[in-house]
Amino acid sequence: MALTVRRVPAALLGALLGCSEGTPDEGAKPDADAAVIEEADAPAGLDAGAPARCASWQDCTADRLHPVCDAASGRCVECTAADDRCAPADHCEAATLQCAPGCRNDEGCAGQTPRCDTRRNQCVACTLAAHCPGAAACVEQRCAVSACPDGRGDCNRDPADGCEVDLARDEANCGACGARGAEACNLADDDCDGACDDRDGCRVGIHRSNGPEHFYTASREEAQCCGYRVENYDYFYLYSARAPGAVALYRCYGGGRHFYTSREGCEGDGVTEGVIGYIATSAVCGSTPLYRMRHPGSRDNFYTISAAERDSATGLGYLSVELAGYVWTRPRG
Repeated sequence: MALTVRRVPAALLGALLGCSEGTPDEGAKPDADAAVIEEADAPAGLDAGAPARCASWQDCTADRLHPVCDAASGRCVECTAADDRCAPADHCEAATLQCAPGCRNDEGCAGQTPRCDTRRNQCVACTLAAHCPGAAACVEQRCAVSACPDGRGDCNRDPADGCEVDLARDEANCGACGARGAEACNLADDDCDGACDDRDGCRVGIHRSNGPEHFYTASREEAQCCGYRVENYDYFYLYSARAPGAVALYRCYGGGRHFYTSREGCEGDGVTEGVIGYIATSAVCGSTPLYRMRHPGSRDNFYTISAAERDSATGLGYLSVELAGYVWTRPRG
């Protein structure tokens, strides 16, 4: 609190102290003014002429740096919660009643964080779901897609384009955001490059020969042995091991002829010579139908992947037996 010193005439001072003008105290100097110390009630920080205690902002107009009246303390201050005159990017700090960095409303925010969290005086992306586009939600003050349909992903965390990734086709986000798949021999596109099992070793080539009968084998040596002539090496491909959706294709021998079936026990019409590979039960991963024909006279069993060749064989007396399954025309992919 400031102190003010005023000069008071000696005669007046004597009257105040009970002394008459005619009988001054000994040693007093009647022509000298005395100093009286008074206590000033004006708060610190006020300019000269400011009121001792403010009641409204009009009382603080003389103080350019403290233009707001804090009614609780009667002081002229920089700001109050009720009268926040700080810049948009600043706020009134309650403890000091001074402007401090940190937004007080959305006007003080822009760009990727256009909303003001007034509890923390911090610019954020959102504070309400209504601040986010489309079906996005405000999660931890960030707009995010809360859930995507099966097979889709919001991998860039940008709600503006929603669930932008096809998880079955994006190599950088294969099956899940940020995942990179590795191919396995499982009749699936594990690395999302648009091709199933595009690696070596998944499939084995089956060669077609003709001679005493139509003959199919995975062995090149056997395909050209014992009176057989190779018509096509790697005529089609089977899986070399069991895979989801693929079953064993047995090579059977009965009645002096070979035939091939996915039924165990060789359909009760022959003996099993082993499994030549694994055939798909449905059209998956670029597979093609394998047609099974049989000639009633010669009992020759004929298998083809060509519908035109199937129809031509019908003209030669072959009868359609069944669709044996689905095979591949390439060793991979």
